[in-house]
Amino acid sequence: MADITIAAVLRAGIFSPNHIANDAAILHAVVAELRKRGCLVNVYSEDEFCNATIEEDVVLAMCRGARTVEKIQYLEDAGRLVVNSGYGIENCIRMIMVRLLAKAGLPVPEFFVVDTDVDIRKQLKKAGFGPCWVKKGDAPLHHLEDIALCRHDEEAQEILHEFFFRHIGKAVVSKEIAGEKIRCYGVVSSDWFHSFVPFRNGGEDNDGDRADNPLHQTVREICMKAAEVLDVDIFGCDIVLDKQGGCHLVNFDDWPSFAPIRKEAARAIAKGVLAKARKAIKRL
Repeated sequence: MADITIAAVLRAGIFSPNHIANDAAILHAVVAELRKRGCLVNVYSEDEFCNATIEEDVVLAMCRGARTVEKIQYLEDAGRLVVNSGYGIENCIRMIMVRLLAKAGLPVPEFFVVDTDVDIRKQLKKAGFGPCWVKKGDAPLHHLEDIALCRHDEEAQEILHEFFFRHIGKAVVSKEIAGEKIRCYGVVSSDWFHSFVPFRNGGEDNDGDRADNPLHQTVREICMKAAEVLDVDIFGCDIVLDKQGGCHLVNFDDWPSFAPIRKEAARAIAKGVLAKARKAIKRL
């Protein structure tokens, strides 16, 4: 496998609000695992990648910039293996993502997509949302303030107003689901999945990740289906378990930082990338 060449693209800091170091750490950990396995890996920033002639067999894409995504889509269309797919990254723009997940019948909370220059207070009252989330809808996140939990319709309107003055054109407004959050990570190509409850047992692993746990199996099915729908291989997501035992898919990330389980995730990602490379590169 020494003849596999890989271009690994770091996520620009602007797309890693409060997680710049963690996001860089997981990509470098994957690079180290791939190099252990004999691959030649070149690491690029998003700017370097956009300005370079890319000749590597595989593109390992953690990027989110519009120009970078456009280039990896071009390479993908030309037959290059790209993980995550540039089209999958684009699908994770929130207003696109929630519509695709809802259309596929996945259990996403009630939502609507709105222009940020409208008054949504009557719509919120009519929908009976109560507490709700207002999230940037038309581009990747830049700031922690791009997502806000609002206690009532007046607060939601204020956040939407702020979005407008920050030149955010679209927002996704979704109903807040009360319950226990389950954090999940997965790599489709290596069939690897990990889930845990962040605020149970000090955030350490718990029975929710046991393969024989029915809840774990349900959560896994939801997350893996979401990854398939969005065309994303490396992912993280949040499931909320309500008081009636229902599961709600409240968040999906293309290539998160995997901070709690970085070493294990890096091995799984490397395994998956090489599995895809074996199929894609004819000379192997």
